[in-house]
Order: sequence, then structure tokens, then C-alpha cells
Amino acid sequence: MVGVSHKLAQLERIARLKAEQELKKLAAFSTHMASARQRVDASQAALDQSYRSVAPLTVSESRIANAQAGRAARELRKADQELARMAPRYEAARRDAVREFGRAEALLDLASRQIREAGKPRY
Repeated sequence: MVGVSHKLAQLERIARLKAEQELKKLAAFSTHMASARQRVDASQAALDQSYRSVAPLTVSESRIANAQAGRAARELRKADQELARMAPRYEAARRDAVREFGRAEALLDLASRQIREAGKPRY
């Protein structure tokens, strides 16, 4: 029985290493997602600001404001699309990290149970 619990402990260590690797990937991806969200928020703020202006404009100022609003709208659309493309991969990375962490915890639990049961007398 000690051999089985030792093997389970080794498997648990391997699973921990994989879980740590997946968590590091998730952390890096999370940073990219946060950056993409910030770009969306900044683009949205720029677009909102261009539409909130209530000052009277001349024709040339109106053209400039219209061009700026168009640029802000294009940047917002691009940032939204980028975020939408990243979201499925982020969710997949999150699921992988959760699965690997759960696997490590399950192996730790199995090893602990095996050690406890090996110490109990059999009748």
C-alpha cells in the first residue's frame, strides 16, 4: 500500500506542476484581457466625449469633430472585435487551469486517503 500512496504522491506533484503552468498561462492571458478591456473602455470614453460636446461649432470645427468621432468609433469597433476574439481562448485557458488544479487536488486527496487507510488495522 505504501507503494500506491507513493505513486499517487508523485502523480500529485506532477499534476501540481501542470496546474502551476496552466495558472501562469491564465495569468498572462488575463493580463492581455485586462489590457483589451481597458482599450475598449478608453475608446468608449473618447467616443462619449466627442458626442457630449455642447459648444457651438463652426463648419471646420464640426468636420474635425466628426472625423474624431469616426476615428473613435472605428477604434472602439476594433477593440471590441479583438476582445471578442480573445474571449473564447481565455475561457478555454481558464477551464484548463481549473481542470489541472482539480486534478492535483483529487490526487492529493487520494494519496491522503491511501496513507490513512494503510495505517488502519485490518480485521
